[in-house]
Amino acid sequence: MFYGWWIVLSVFMAQLFMVGFFSYGYPMLAVEVEAEFQSGMQALSWAMIGPTILGLGLPLIVGPLVDRWSARGLMLIGITALTFGFLTLAWAPSVLAFVLGMSILVGGANTFLGPIVGSAVVSRWFTASRGRALGFAAIGTSIGGILMPPLLGYGFESIGWRNSLRVMALAVVVCVLPLLVFVFRDHPRDLGLQAEGAPAGSDAAAVGPALASSSAEILRQPAFWAVSVCLAVFLGCYSGTLSNVAKFASDLGADGASRAGLMSVLAFSGLIGKLVFGYLADRIPLKMGLWTAIGLTTASVGLMTLEPEFPLLLVAAAVLGLAAGGILPVWGALMAAIFGVANVGRSMGLQAPIISIGVMPAYWFAGRSHGATGSFVLAFQIFAGALCLAALILFALRMPQRPGREAA
Repeated sequence: MFYGWWIVLSVFMAQLFMVGFFSYGYPMLAVEVEAEFQSGMQALSWAMIGPTILGLGLPLIVGPLVDRWSARGLMLIGITALTFGFLTLAWAPSVLAFVLGMSILVGGANTFLGPIVGSAVVSRWFTASRGRALGFAAIGTSIGGILMPPLLGYGFESIGWRNSLRVMALAVVVCVLPLLVFVFRDHPRDLGLQAEGAPAGSDAAAVGPALASSSAEILRQPAFWAVSVCLAVFLGCYSGTLSNVAKFASDLGADGASRAGLMSVLAFSGLIGKLVFGYLADRIPLKMGLWTAIGLTTASVGLMTLEPEFPLLLVAAAVLGLAAGGILPVWGALMAAIFGVANVGRSMGLQAPIISIGVMPAYWFAGRSHGATGSFVLAFQIFAGALCLAALILFALRMPQRPGREAA
């Protein structure tokens, strides 16, 4: 077996815990924390706004370090931050302490273990099957999403949410840390290997276009801004919906078991979506893949505005999960196709503050509208309109040409 698949497994496991908790486990945890502290969802929304604020600056540091220093070192920092983050949340005596723990430790870990690092290092190890490898690595988020809701739901009922987080911290140390220490490597050349599918004697970092060799040159590319602004709007609407879908279900009368099932359905459909989009990323124009993800998200959010019965809410969640499947593999493949593998980390790092600017208002607006109206419907209506804008922005993207074929 090609050693690069061990790198995929390492990224898979890191994202299983990190993104699985952040995207799928946290919405369930928020219900428990809000009930204990009686804080209201608007105050608790800062637990997601805080990490987004951190995302304005930290990725600008992490992105270049992925390309110039060590992805392994960055991920080890991330695992340490995530472990102490879980322990801090478990200790939190107030909403303020909880928000700070989410913002600084868990938010920092989300950058160190997220797609900026994971997509960059997987792209180095694969060329011909890059989309498929990125898709398999991203499946970790969906497996985490499938496992987290029922496990956390069981833990909340049996040992409480605080002890459940302490168990999570132990699981991270046991399941992820050994892979990063003993298995993970930054480059194929570290083991005297070549990237999968790369021409003999070449380095994956040298394969593909290289429209820029510095941050300033990346920022001057219209393609960078077309993708960044599109993703800022898209991910803002997607994240604002995902972080509140469990509370939305609760407002509609769903009990704890039903909410856990909803999040698991969302995550399972995300797994299917990542497999499908990862496969297609090597075969169809990447713009088409991103348009499809935006369209699926729009359909899901539009259905939620109708405050549907639970069976239809499950359908909306499944469609939202399929859309999530298109984000990570297509995003990473787009950056490699436009700027070259050597600049994936730097270009995604430069995008992160722009995306954060799009995501922060979505978290705030969702919490604010719920506080004012007692429902997320108004927020979802605004999100549906904004998603249409994201699709229009993507028309401005002009992909570079590869010798012999389009850089799809």
